[in-house]
Amino acid sequence: MAFQYPIPPPMIPVAVPVQNNNGNSGMPYATAHANRPSLATANVSQKASNYRLPSSRRNGTLAPVTERQIQELVDQGYTRGHAVSLARTIQNFPLRIWVVDNSGSMQSTDGHRFVETSRKWEVKVVECSRWNELRDCVIYHAQMAAALGAPTTFRMLNDPACGPNSQQFGIGEGSLDERVLQEEVDRAIAIMKSTQPGGVTPLVQHIEEIRQSVKELEPMLREDGCRVAIILATDGLPTDDRGYGGPAIQQQFVEALRGLEGLPVWVVVRLCTDEEEVANFYNGLDGQLELSLEVLDDFLEESKEVHEHNPWLNYALPLHRLREMGYHDRVFDLLDERRLTTEELREFCSVLLLDGGASVELPDPSADWGKFSKAVKNHMINQQNQWNPISKKVTPWIDVKTMDRIYGSSKRWTFW
Repeated sequence: MAFQYPIPPPMIPVAVPVQNNNGNSGMPYATAHANRPSLATANVSQKASNYRLPSSRRNGTLAPVTERQIQELVDQGYTRGHAVSLARTIQNFPLRIWVVDNSGSMQSTDGHRFVETSRKWEVKVVECSRWNELRDCVIYHAQMAAALGAPTTFRMLNDPACGPNSQQFGIGEGSLDERVLQEEVDRAIAIMKSTQPGGVTPLVQHIEEIRQSVKELEPMLREDGCRVAIILATDGLPTDDRGYGGPAIQQQFVEALRGLEGLPVWVVVRLCTDEEEVANFYNGLDGQLELSLEVLDDFLEESKEVHEHNPWLNYALPLHRLREMGYHDRVFDLLDERRLTTEELREFCSVLLLDGGASVELPDPSADWGKFSKAVKNHMINQQNQWNPISKKVTPWIDVKTMDRIYGSSKRWTFW
């Protein structure tokens, strides 16, 4: 479910690399030890694996977001505002851990791939297996991790048997060197393309191992004011390592997630199915846990939910990719839940259209809707149109006429 962009020339990392003790150029890292996933086979190596956390705030100097970084992301379809926000997010979420479901149910053929046509930003929707959809998704995020210098680990639920250490692999875990990053991306692509889904959905042990690793990193995360983004990409209800599910196993999964409560994490459940039972289970987690958690449907289903509440927005694929990789903004989380208030609309449009500079801001829509609407329209002139999953056409990010119809007619009070 991704545009197949080649990895762009490496961007200047958000944290400037410094000399390490070995004299090699690279970013200093804090390390947490975690066993490599050991489910689905008795022969998987138990040797320790390291999660690496860039210690940029302690030993390095934070670099400003560069124009080169911004332009690389704009070339990928992001707005300038998104590009700036995403680059800054890497500072606040210096590590992403993906749990990738490669169980047998991922062979189901209700997935979708999005293939670029000869016309820029226009895509063709191709039916495929859930696994092929997720494969494209993971490859995209591996490329983005390299381009952003954003350490990211991918853990397969089951051993794919694609060579040594193929059940867990990462990007930027130990070096931001261009050659190393490209090798890591190539290896990630090779593993994902070689993997054939099969096996069960043993989410509990993966969550427990991740919790242990984050716990080891917690002191530095607290000191730096950072969090780890945990992305669970799955299409099924949790099972044990023999494939048995049911209420007891589901409760174990809830308890495993509860173990993350109080830790500096942000959890995204990226659903790879629209099966009602599965969706209801994961959507119900929020009410059971005191945990920062977001449930994302696949791109097409999520776009329908967003359109239902906020039809003025073109929920284009770059916006979905942004949320998949753990981008956290309160207003973005509300898009698929309810209609945004005028103040929330202003916040969202500011992130979308502005670059975060203090010298420029959008007018207050509550004070003067016409002025706000005109400002949004003017800022939209310089934005690339994007493929709209609702209309199946290339359209602007914001339908100003629809926005005016929804918000502009609201009664407003004038005081004098």
